[in-house]
Amino acid sequence: MRGAHTYAGPADTRPAGWHPAAEPPRASFERAAVGVAAVRRREPWLATVQQVLDAIPGAAAFLAPVRDRSGRLVDLVVAAATPEAVGPSGRQGAQLVGARAARSSPQTLTSDRWPVYQHVLDSGEAATVGPFDHTGGRYSVRVHRLGDGLLMTWLRHDAPERSVTAELRLAQMERELAEHRRDLAAEHEMAARLQHIILPIPEGPIELPGLRVAVRYLPAGQQSRVGGDWYHAAALPDGSVLLAVGDVAGHGTPAATFMAQLRHALRALAVTTTDPAHLLGHLNRLTCDLERENPEISATAVIARYEPQRRVLTWAQAGHPPPVFSHANRAAALERPPGPVLGVVEDARYVNATLELDYGDMLLFYTDGLIEDRQRSLDEGLQDVIATVDEAVAASSTHPLIELFDRFRRPNPEDDTCILAIRPLTGLTRDLRRFAMPHIAPRPAP
Repeated sequence: MRGAHTYAGPADTRPAGWHPAAEPPRASFERAAVGVAAVRRREPWLATVQQVLDAIPGAAAFLAPVRDRSGRLVDLVVAAATPEAVGPSGRQGAQLVGARAARSSPQTLTSDRWPVYQHVLDSGEAATVGPFDHTGGRYSVRVHRLGDGLLMTWLRHDAPERSVTAELRLAQMERELAEHRRDLAAEHEMAARLQHIILPIPEGPIELPGLRVAVRYLPAGQQSRVGGDWYHAAALPDGSVLLAVGDVAGHGTPAATFMAQLRHALRALAVTTTDPAHLLGHLNRLTCDLERENPEISATAVIARYEPQRRVLTWAQAGHPPPVFSHANRAAALERPPGPVLGVVEDARYVNATLELDYGDMLLFYTDGLIEDRQRSLDEGLQDVIATVDEAVAASSTHPLIELFDRFRRPNPEDDTCILAIRPLTGLTRDLRRFAMPHIAPRPAP
């Protein structure tokens, strides 16, 4: 979850009895601010980079890469800059943050420097490019990989002679940022270990009462972005199944820790109630309490309870992307019941919706990393997922879960992704017979 945002769709104007297979798949939703910033929060370690850059002379900047789906570098975005750094438009220092190379200096993308930047990002090998002519001056640029981005320092050859002090401060800056990068790697390793302990992922589909369940976790393509995505899938004492997928805002150890708190809280609360809307209400109050201590806390989630005897799924959501439902070989995004992001409105009300599952149906829960991409809108991302579900079902109607997960293998470069897919089991499983017919004792062997 790259930032605290929710998804808002159009008002439901469909007639009663509407079913997703009755009309072409469609979904329209957009980011909205619900008491929290709608823009992506700045990563804490970027503040450290900016503090270091603020203290040094000369022109230097840290740039975040933008890649296409194949991993090719398509843009660079300024994330931090020294006070003396000046862009082609005349903006200087902090004014450069957010500037994109594709807009401010499009000729750079077609220059011989661009493949060098890609190589430094991919290999980690530092490089010096130049001298070259640029915006009325002659420059060289020194490029280092820092975390998942590039640290660039520009040296102007036709300017007055650079002072020794400036050169020494640039060298000191590189040492300080290298040390911070090692600290960042240590935090990432700790967060990743914590995440794997808290969130074990089954290697293949599992069977729960009346359901076949498959889970896939795709870590972010950028190694420093360990996220707070989580899932839950477990049988309840009454023979029903509790399912959940959630996404905590932010990355690193804080996100992984809060993810653990939510997941364990859900398991504990399920002893008192299995109503999805009530469970979200409890999790929201918990998040609001924790938010008083840490204003950065927020999360989205979807919770569902499946009753295998009736093949009915009851579900509720808190600012989460809509599940994708495949029925009669056609997929569509479900209309979401009302429910704000966790941790935003203390007395928020969550509403249940119900869905009947037929044999052959498939339902997909996921976090926003599956549909969110800088190169496409959220609507386009959702439509891509719907199309992938249709393709998987068409390719293998008997084993669509395996086929579907074979197609969901590429990670989002900037965000973790958690996917949970369910499909009703045909016939009565052993677990289902135990709950559905407890009065029938097995016959003794002859």
